[in-house]
Amino acid sequence: MSTFSRSRSPGREAKAQLQRERPELVGLAVAVRTPTYTYVHRQEESAELYDRIADPDETHNVVEDPNLTDTVRGLQATLMRWLVETSDVIPWQRDPRFPQGPNGYR
Repeated sequence: MSTFSRSRSPGREAKAQLQRERPELVGLAVAVRTPTYTYVHRQEESAELYDRIADPDETHNVVEDPNLTDTVRGLQATLMRWLVETSDVIPWQRDPRFPQGPNGYR
């Protein structure tokens, strides 16, 4: 399986369909991927960490595993660094998840 290929698991397909049909129900999230892990930070929900080798369909969240604390912290730092370096742009299109504000912002 290529690093960039995606599994077609039923759960992944259902989430993708929900994102297309009802984007206002899907919470805002940012993620970082390495060849080994996917770390997801969600605005209104708990963080997620998936072992991409042991769990390629990303169905078992291991973010609470005490053996992975350093991994989580490292991925959080990577994500923060990326956000700071790239997020100085305000999108011009309305975000359906935040309909109450101009351009999706409150």
